[in-house]
Parts: sequence; structure tokens; C-alpha cells
Amino acid sequence: MNPFEGKRSPASGITRRLLRVVVLQLLFISVITALGVVVAAKVVEGVMMRTALEGEARHFWEHYLGNPAHPLPNTDNLIGYLQLPDSESSVPAELASVEPGYGRVEMDGRRVLVLVEQAEVPGGNAMLYLVFDEESVARLSFYFGVVPLSLVLIVIYLSAWVAFRQSRKAVSPIVSLAGHLRDFHSGDQPEIALDLDRFRSGNDDDEVNALVDSLNAFTGEINELIQRERRFTRDASHELRTPLSVIQGSAELLAASRPLDTGQRRSVERIRRTTRDMNDLVTTLLLLARGHLRGPGTGDVSLNDVIRHQLEQLHLTHNTGNSLEIILDLHPGVQVRATRQLVEAVCGNLLRNAFNYTREGEIVVRLRPGKLSVTNRGPGVSAPPDEDLFEPFRRGVDESQVEGYGVGLDLVRRLCELYGWTVDAQYDKESGMTFRVVFAAVS
Repeated sequence: MNPFEGKRSPASGITRRLLRVVVLQLLFISVITALGVVVAAKVVEGVMMRTALEGEARHFWEHYLGNPAHPLPNTDNLIGYLQLPDSESSVPAELASVEPGYGRVEMDGRRVLVLVEQAEVPGGNAMLYLVFDEESVARLSFYFGVVPLSLVLIVIYLSAWVAFRQSRKAVSPIVSLAGHLRDFHSGDQPEIALDLDRFRSGNDDDEVNALVDSLNAFTGEINELIQRERRFTRDASHELRTPLSVIQGSAELLAASRPLDTGQRRSVERIRRTTRDMNDLVTTLLLLARGHLRGPGTGDVSLNDVIRHQLEQLHLTHNTGNSLEIILDLHPGVQVRATRQLVEAVCGNLLRNAFNYTREGEIVVRLRPGKLSVTNRGPGVSAPPDEDLFEPFRRGVDESQVEGYGVGLDLVRRLCELYGWTVDAQYDKESGMTFRVVFAAVS
């Protein structure tokens, strides 16, 4: 089966451009040809007919002066009238008032071409009137102008249509290939598989074959890079779990083994908090390493529960002195279909970022169907740097006093992109720093 046959798709960009070029070319040729015929008709009427009538007049005078009995022209298209001096006029009234020269007059309801010439004859001046039927000029223009023009245009149109069909046939493999790539979506496949071999032609020198080979090689390199990144993320995350478990267990034993003073307890709590944050980060990286988010573990996640759970932990670890006021404005029953661990990663990183950069003041969390906003304001909250906050390892102006690794907002951005959500940040001197997430498929 020919892969280029079957259901017709709308005209592609190349096909439209080819058609536009052909139509413009035909219009240009038609206009130029029509102008040529009009100019030719004007030349026939204004130059050739005048020259012919002047030649007829000259021929008549030459013979008439030698033989006054020489007859006037009288044919199907040309009629002559002679007005002699001191004789009754035999010239039609429409011609009697015409001045010598070449022009057009109305006779018997028809437009005719007239040449009037004056010559000296015995006894005075005589006037010669030569009348040519303009309908004959129109017939000449039609038979020698319009008919050939029509034939030429028909030949040009047929040739252009054949050329367009052949051109479209020549580029149809590229059009089909472009349509396949435009509609391609890898979905949840672990690798990119374009399936382009069906577009190959039998000609080894065909450019489509070169495109297929290049795209296959390119997708192969992309798949290799994807697999390498996933293996590294997976292996690094797994390797980090063991030392983190040891650190967390040792911190728990140290906290329970003997009484600790205030400074020691603060250090142990910092170790436990950092270990817990690292565990959450490793879990998020492991989920991202899978390359797709729709699968086992996906369900309707209550954003209210996630936010309250994250705030309980952050209150214990980041607000021990109760220097921060937490204002909650949560619409009940808001859910999003996703993996709970990744929803916790998004909400947790945004909330943790607000706690990290707010020593005193308040944190406002607003939840509405389809939207979450986290605002932190207080004496220590200042404008962020000009760099994109969602880039990895970008920190605020107080980074030396803030715990973290500079990847939390980058993870939020990546997770939102994978789920089709949007996240942005906005700073206002009065309102503080606000991060907003707009969710997809919420209820």
C-alpha cells in the first residue's frame, strides 16, 4: 500500500505555496496577454487602419488626377465619397461637417472610422471621404486577438495544472512525512519511536530517504540521551537512599540516647529536617526518572489534605518560635488527578520556599478550584533577582541565610510542565512574593 494514499489531509503549507505560485503566475500571464491584445487592437485601429486608409487615399488621388473617371473605393468594408468644387454634395450629412484628418463618427447608428483628405483638382479643392466599418476592425481584433489569446491561455492553464499536479506529487512524500511528525505524540512510551520506514521510496537517491535516515539517527541519539539521564537519576537516587537512611537513623538515636542542651538539640533537629527534605527530593527525582506520570499511584488527590499536612511539618521545623503567622483560605474539596507524591512535591516546595525566605511576617495560602497561590510577606521579604527563579540553583538575595539546594522551584516548574499545569511568580512591595499554580483537570 502506498503510504501517501488514503485519507486526504488539508492542503499543507508546501501545497498551498505551490498553488499560490501557480495562480499568481497564471494571473500575471493572463493580465499581460490581455494587455497585449488590447494594445494590439489599439495598434490595429490607430496605426494600421490609418496607414491603410492613407494608402487607399494616396492610391485614389494618383489615379483620379490622371483619370477623373477613376471609380471611388466601394467594397464590403470600405466606401469612398468625393466632394468636387462647384458641384452638388453627394456626401452623407454625417460626413459633411467632418474636418480633414482621421477619426470616428456615427453613421446610420454605427460607429465608423473616417479619413478625410483634401486635394487640388481642376477648378478648386476636392474632399475625399474614406469610411471603414469599425465592426470589421472588431472582427479582426477578435479573430486575430481574442481567439489566439484564448487558445494560448488554455494551453498555459493546462500546462500549469499539469506542472502543479506533478510538483504536488513530487513533494507529497515530504508533506506526508511532515504531517506524521506534526501529529506524532510519544504518550507514555519510554522511547521515541517515529516509525518512518513506511515513508521510504524505491529510489535510493530520494531526499525523503535521506530525511528518514537522518530522523531515525536523530531519534536514536535522543533515546540514548533520555535513557542515560534516567539511569543516572535512578542510580544516583537509589545510592543516596542508603547514606540518608544512616544519617536519619543516627540522628534519631542521638536525640533519644541522652539529654541534649538547646544548641545540640537544634543541630540534631536541623540534621533530621535536612535528611527528611533530602528524602523527599530523592523520591521526587525517582518519580521523574520514570519519564511519565500517568500510571500506578495516579488518582484524585485532595489538595486541602496535602497543604495541611505540609504546613504541619513546616510549622514544626521552620516556625518553632511562632514568628510567622499562617493565614489559610482553602476552598473545601479541591482535588487534582495526579500522583500524590508529586503533588506533595509541588505544594511542599512552594510552601518551604515561602518559609525559608520569611523570618518574620505572614504566609498566606489560598486555594480555589483550579488555582493555588502562596504569598509570603514581611520585613525580610525583598524583590527577587532578575534571573528566572525557576531555573536550577537560582537563589534569592538572602541565600546565605536560607537552607536549601536551589532546585526546589526548578522541580516545581518541571512537574507542572509534565502535568500541563502552569506556575508563575510575582513580586509586589505591598503584597510580597506570590507563587501561583494553575492546575489542569481539577474538580
